[in-house]
Amino acid sequence: MTNTDSGLEIRPLRDGELNAWVRTSARAFGEHPTAALEAYNRLVVEIDRSIAAYSDGVMIGTATAAPFGLTIPGGQVPLPLVDFVAVQPTHRRSGVLRAMMAHQMAEFRQRGEIIAGLFASESSIYRRFGYGIATWCENWTMPREHSAFAETSTARGSFRFVEPNEVVTRWPRIYEVQQPNRVGLFSFPGPFWPALAADPEHERQGASALFHVVYEGETGDEGFVTYRVRNESQILVAMLLGTTEKAEAELWRFCFGIDLMTSTFAPGRPVDDPLPWLLKDPRRLTRSVRDQLWLRLVDVQAALSARGYASECGVVLNVHDTFCPWNEGRFVLETGLDDANCKSTTRSADLELSASDLASVYLGGTTLATLERAGRVDEHRTGALRELDRALATERRPWTVIF
Repeated sequence: MTNTDSGLEIRPLRDGELNAWVRTSARAFGEHPTAALEAYNRLVVEIDRSIAAYSDGVMIGTATAAPFGLTIPGGQVPLPLVDFVAVQPTHRRSGVLRAMMAHQMAEFRQRGEIIAGLFASESSIYRRFGYGIATWCENWTMPREHSAFAETSTARGSFRFVEPNEVVTRWPRIYEVQQPNRVGLFSFPGPFWPALAADPEHERQGASALFHVVYEGETGDEGFVTYRVRNESQILVAMLLGTTEKAEAELWRFCFGIDLMTSTFAPGRPVDDPLPWLLKDPRRLTRSVRDQLWLRLVDVQAALSARGYASECGVVLNVHDTFCPWNEGRFVLETGLDDANCKSTTRSADLELSASDLASVYLGGTTLATLERAGRVDEHRTGALRELDRALATERRPWTVIF
């Protein structure tokens, strides 16, 4: 529990308070809660990982952090995924958000969670709390008349519609084949696949209910797509994933070829996806880039020691982190091909940067060289920046699937 001088109280959510918590969150986002919304949130919100802010005994703010996992170079770490962060319009700009963020950081540290993540509704909010953009994605729009592939398909697979009750078991089996192979992918908590299958009305935003299609190849289920139909003319792809590149290509052919549809819209795709290179007329694929997953290194030393590296290096980092003062200071990072170690040091710094910018390069989604050109990183030893960039590099750009 956190109490401030202004009378603000931050504490864990209690049994029986979830509906009030949902109402508070909904109002902050300009929505009216419904019974269906409350039922959906009972499915996905973990009460013991949720907090609320109170002023004079009235709930005015909400936040939660679901226990996900995150694929990082060389393995996986637990990832509390921050969500439902909201402050009612009657109490904005009064320190409520900052108090909730500080309360969460203290909880993460107490649990031994070294990294946290979130998807930012506004990109101007979370950098001051030490979060940095760790993955980027592209939103795609493809007109059907220009969606031909450069090469004719030789695949011998087939497609089949799947009922929602099958999604709960089939989709995780396909997804988990790919999860270790792409930095940035989540492991989802138990309730999240049933939540996808539940497909509540408030998630549809005027589009149809979800359709689920599995691609069956030579080895069985090799990919899936979950989509909606919007305005009776557009395919809206919610998730598409294959265990092989061929399976994914065939799933795109399927989406682009659905009768009566004029276009396909696919948000949140990888920035290094091969699809543009498969198309006969790639210019017709409209692409826009945006930030995706934001990360926070709760424990800089532990987080840098946990991931794998592409090369050997030894650099001293001077990290600025006023929001989590236990991360403030100089650390020597020594990496090898098999392990890494990061610890406090009194040596002179080779590189100087904020905790937020360190989080941005953690998965390899951007480079220190890019941040230096933006004036966000200072190099005090010539060559140190390039040395660490080589070590942080990943084979593929990090990407996060979310629904």
